[in-house]
Amino acid sequence: MEALDTRHRILLTAERFYAERGFDGTSMRSLTEDAGVNLAAVNYHFGSKKALMWEMFRAKIVPLNTERIRLLDAAQAKPGGATLEDIFDALLRPMFEVAKGPDGPNIILLRMVGRLFSESEEFWEQLHEEFFVDLSARFIEAVQAAAPDVEPESLAWRFHFSIGAMLGALLMHHPKKCNHAEIDINNLDLSCKKLCSYMCAGFRGMEDSAS
Repeated sequence: MEALDTRHRILLTAERFYAERGFDGTSMRSLTEDAGVNLAAVNYHFGSKKALMWEMFRAKIVPLNTERIRLLDAAQAKPGGATLEDIFDALLRPMFEVAKGPDGPNIILLRMVGRLFSESEEFWEQLHEEFFVDLSARFIEAVQAAAPDVEPESLAWRFHFSIGAMLGALLMHHPKKCNHAEIDINNLDLSCKKLCSYMCAGFRGMEDSAS
């Protein structure tokens, strides 16, 4: 039990340090001191700083993606198949549920998302390859079935922008209302629903005018 507690404590500290400092800015000496462990404990459980951070991402992302696929499978099993609303709800809702947190916005998670944008291209490629390639393929296939009239290239662009909109909505979270309108971007349930509608409208909109 103590070994599991130590491993869990290290992972929780890694989450917070990554959210505050990013990968390069995280010192293993500071992290171990904060977690109340020595470097040998980190090496025993994870092997290296990168392996620790990767396991931290895995612990966050894999359950999230598992829930996304579960919701997508359930939607596709319905008579008539999945609608665009079903598909984007499956993509968005698990992420926003985690971001919402049980006792208010999950600030650490939201900051982690922001920190990812400062990482290297190599880091992004590895993260995408391990956690998002197969997931993206499943969702793109589902969108193709739900919007068969959208050309493949246009569909790829729209899906790309949809992912950007999702990340942007999370990064724009702020405890105050948006300055340019009386909308409460702190309401993550509402943000999720509005974003889902926005994405579906994008896929049902007019064909691209520029090549």
